[in-house]
Amino acid sequence: MHRTRLLVPTIAVAVAAAVMTFAGPRADGQDEPAPSTAPAVDPPVVEAPPADTGPARVIVRESRRNEIMGHVELEDEDVIVVRALDGTMQRFAKRRVVQIIRLTRPAPGQRGVVVLRNGQTRDGIIVDDDFTHVTVEIEGVRTRLKREFVDHVRLEPSFDERYAHLKAMLRPDMPYRHLALCQWLVDQRRYALAEEELLTLLRDHPIAEGQELLTMVRAQIALTRTTKRGPDPVRNPDVTAPDPNRTRNTLPRPETVGGLLNREEVNLIRVFEIDFNYPPKVAVRKETIAHLIQEHSTDKEMESLGPDRTALYRAPPIDIVRLMFKLKARELYEDIDVITEPHALNLFRQRVHNTWLMNNCATSRCHGSPGAGRFFLHRRNYRDERVRYTNLLILERTKLDDTMPPLVNFEKPLESLIIQYGLPTTIARHPHPPVRGWSPAFRRLEDRMVRWGVEWMDAMLQPRLGYPVEYEPPVFAVEPAAPVGADPPERSSR
Repeated sequence: MHRTRLLVPTIAVAVAAAVMTFAGPRADGQDEPAPSTAPAVDPPVVEAPPADTGPARVIVRESRRNEIMGHVELEDEDVIVVRALDGTMQRFAKRRVVQIIRLTRPAPGQRGVVVLRNGQTRDGIIVDDDFTHVTVEIEGVRTRLKREFVDHVRLEPSFDERYAHLKAMLRPDMPYRHLALCQWLVDQRRYALAEEELLTLLRDHPIAEGQELLTMVRAQIALTRTTKRGPDPVRNPDVTAPDPNRTRNTLPRPETVGGLLNREEVNLIRVFEIDFNYPPKVAVRKETIAHLIQEHSTDKEMESLGPDRTALYRAPPIDIVRLMFKLKARELYEDIDVITEPHALNLFRQRVHNTWLMNNCATSRCHGSPGAGRFFLHRRNYRDERVRYTNLLILERTKLDDTMPPLVNFEKPLESLIIQYGLPTTIARHPHPPVRGWSPAFRRLEDRMVRWGVEWMDAMLQPRLGYPVEYEPPVFAVEPAAPVGADPPERSSR
C-alpha cells in the first residue's frame, strides 16, 4: 500500500544507472544479484574475486555431510585439485561435487554480504573470510560467525573497481555524467579525488553546478586538514579523513533536525505492519505473556480461553500477537520482537526504497541534498533499516503544501505526489515544478516501477492512523520555514 517515486535529475540518473549496472540493486526488486553458478552439468560455484596473495582457498562440498577445506593446487574446466588442511591432496571431478565455495580476500573497508546456510544474510564490512569463521562489521560492531553457519560471502566491488568502471563510462561530451561522478566521490568522502575530477570537468565545461560543488569540496578539504583522523586514503596524504559528525555539520542547518529512528522505534513500526496473511517471525517473552494474562483477565477474548490460560505459554508467538491485537493491549506492543520484516515493509525495501527511490529521488541533486527544502530523504547507509524506516516516516508525514496531494496517498495510490512528480509533465495530473536537470522517473503510468509502488501501498495497514513514534521530518532552511509534518493521531485499531 505504499509506493513512492520522485523527481530524477539528469546527472543523478547518470551515475545511478552506472552504479546500478555495476553493483547496485536490480530492477526486479532484489537487493543483490543471485550468486553465479556453473552450467547445469557442473556443481554450483560461489565465485569470489581473484586472490590477492597466496593460493586460492576453497571449500569443496562432496555431499551435504562431507566437505573438504584447503588451497587450490590445480584446476581446469573439469577437475580441481585441493591441498586439504591436513596436508593431503584431494582430486575432485567438478561434475560430482555439490558445491565449490571460494573464500574471499576483502580489501580494507570492503563491503559485502554474508549468506548464511539458513538463507538469512548479514550486510556490512567484511573483515575476514576464513576456514573457521567469518567476521563482519555491522554499524561499527564486529560479529564473528562460525563457518558451520555460513554458506558463502559475496563481496561488493571495491571503491577502486567502481571508480575505474565509472571513469571508463565517461566521454568528453558527457559533462553531467562527469559531474555525477564527482558527486559520487563526495558521497564516498574522497575529497581529493573529487577536487581533481572537478578541475578536469570545469576546464572543458564551466558549468555552474560544478563550480558550486568544487567550492564545497575545497571547504571540506580545509576542514579536514584541521582534524587528526589519519590520511585520506586516495592521492592526498596531507588531507585527513573527515569526522562524520563534522561532515554533517557542513549541511545547511535544518529548522527541525529529524535524525534517525532508533531500533526500538523500527521494531514498533514492524509491529503495526504485521499482516497475519503473511505472518513474520516474532518472539514474545514469558514475562509479557504473564502481564497480558494479569492485566486483561476480565476481557471477553481472554475469558473465552477458559480457566487454563497457562496454555498461552505454549502457544505459537504469532498467536499471542494476534490475541494482543484483539485485546488492544497497546502497552505491550513494544515487547513484541518482530524478527523478520513484515510483508508490506519487505515490499517497500525491495520494490521501492532500495531500487528506484534511492537512485532517483534521494540523490544529491534531488531530495538527498541540503537543497531539498521541505522534503529531504536520508541516503547515506540507505540499506540500514534505521535509514529506511526513517525515510518511510518522512514520506508519510511530510506535507509540501496544503493545496497539494500528500506524497503518499494510501487510499488513491496513483494520486500520490511521489508518483505524479515522477511522471512526464504531459501526462501528470500534478506535474513536477520546472527544475533544471529534472527528468521524469517513469515513462508512463503503466510503468513497472509505478505498479510496484502501488503494490507496496496497497499492502500497508489500512486505515492509516499513524505510528506511535515521535518524529518530525527535517526541513532545511533553503526554503521559508513551514510546517512539515502532522502530529501522528491516536491509533484506534491496534
